[in-house]
Amino acid sequence: MKNIKSWLLRSLPGILAILFGIIALAFPSITIFALVIYYAISVIIGGAILIFISMKLKKEKPNWALTLLEGIIGILFGLIILLWPELAAVVIIALIGIWSLFMGLIFISTYFVKNISKGIRYIYLFAGLISFLFGLLIILNPFEGTRVVIILIGLYAISYGIFSIINNSKNNYLV
Repeated sequence: MKNIKSWLLRSLPGILAILFGIIALAFPSITIFALVIYYAISVIIGGAILIFISMKLKKEKPNWALTLLEGIIGILFGLIILLWPELAAVVIIALIGIWSLFMGLIFISTYFVKNISKGIRYIYLFAGLISFLFGLLIILNPFEGTRVVIILIGLYAISYGIFSIINNSKNNYLV
C-alpha cells in the first residue's frame, strides 16, 4: 500500500499534465484564455511582491524606486491583460508566429551551410520548413493559429505526463 501511495505521489505531476493536455485538446479556446488570465494574475502578484519588497528595503537599498516602479508596471500590465484577455492572447500568439517564422528562416539558411553533414542539413531544412509554415499559419490566421498552439501544448503535456509516469514506474525510489 505504501508503494502505491508513493508511486501515486511521484506520478501526480504526470497525471496532472495528462489531465491538462486532455482539457487543452477538448477546449482549446477556453485553455488559451485560462493561460492568459493565469499569466495576468501571476504578473499582478509579482508586482505586488516587488512593491512590498521596495517598501521594506527603502532605507537599505538606494535604487528601491526602480523596484517600486517595476512592481507598479507589473500590476498595470497584469490589469491590462485582465481587461483585454482576447487582445493579450492574440499578441502572445502573434509573437509566437513571428518567432517561428524567424527560426524557420534561420534553420532553412543553415541548410545551405556546406560544412555541415548532409543528413544534419536535411534535418535543418525539414525543421525550418515546418517552423516557417507554422509561423505563416499563425500570422495569416491568428485565431486558428491559437488553436494549433494550444493543441500542440496539449499534445506535449500528454506526452510529458506519460513519459513522467513511465519514468517514475521504472525508478523504485521512495518519496
